[in-house]
Amino acid sequence: MITRTILAGTYTDTGSKGIYAFDLEGGEIKNPRVFAEVDSPKYISISNGLTASIGKFENGCGVAVFDETGTKLDQIAFEERTSCYIAWHEGKIYTANYHLGTFTRLSFENEKLRVEKKVEIKEGAGCHQVLFHNGLVYVPTLFLDKIMIFNMDLEYQGCINFPQGTGPRHGLFTKDGKTLYVLTELSNELYVLDTDEWKLRSVIPVLPDGKTYQRGSAAIRFGRDEKLIYTSTRKVDTISVIDPAKRKVRQGAYSGGKHPRDFIIVNGYLITANRYSDTIICYSLDGDGAIGPEMSRINVPQAVSLAVLKEADL
Repeated sequence: MITRTILAGTYTDTGSKGIYAFDLEGGEIKNPRVFAEVDSPKYISISNGLTASIGKFENGCGVAVFDETGTKLDQIAFEERTSCYIAWHEGKIYTANYHLGTFTRLSFENEKLRVEKKVEIKEGAGCHQVLFHNGLVYVPTLFLDKIMIFNMDLEYQGCINFPQGTGPRHGLFTKDGKTLYVLTELSNELYVLDTDEWKLRSVIPVLPDGKTYQRGSAAIRFGRDEKLIYTSTRKVDTISVIDPAKRKVRQGAYSGGKHPRDFIIVNGYLITANRYSDTIICYSLDGDGAIGPEMSRINVPQAVSLAVLKEADL
């Protein structure tokens, strides 16, 4: 039996102590526990056993890094408000700040964090993610309706424009790099783009009833073999299963609680974090990718991001 340790980032304004860990065995999630005490670890990213987290500290907001045991290796404050996204890429750490309209690159060497460069796009731009493709950096800016493009020196190269009011939030590049899928938070749509000349291939409403501009779409993940796209929409507590080849929603499933800001797909299971219900729920996935019955659930306060820390054979 393979046991996976999964971490959950949280908001900490109503009882959470920081980052939580729990175990996945088969379809059972269990043993929720505090992994590391930190204020406002809203988003986490894991690479080679190291967990990078957003955080709020006594001298400001920034980033902390923890080892596999939850021991803090270092922290650094460099902004007035917490970022909303963090990611490792080629040994560097990148953050995006929704409120301040900035994104930042940090180094982590000899267990020390250092800010290398901060880029100011526009205050209130809604910077929501940092993506990487073909030697370039892509930053969705929700309230500008653009994805801003930079080189690896973080110098501006151009942008991808979206219709006004759509709000591009998170995206996924396919492994072959030929397609970019972008989820829009405000219009609840999936934009499918060819990366060759950024030609728009299709626009697919992600809600099962086809409604758009209901707001609240949040996370986007690939299914097995990248054949299906899964998205969450917080306002209607829905996880959608989308077939981009057929340009349609195959299934809209209840997330099991209120405000599913994030979810992950692990070994044939879909695990969703419902912030306002303080629940994390594991669902089975059928062979065709459909979301099946609930397998198990645990209570974690205000969970809003999920990532796999490690796995072990038992």
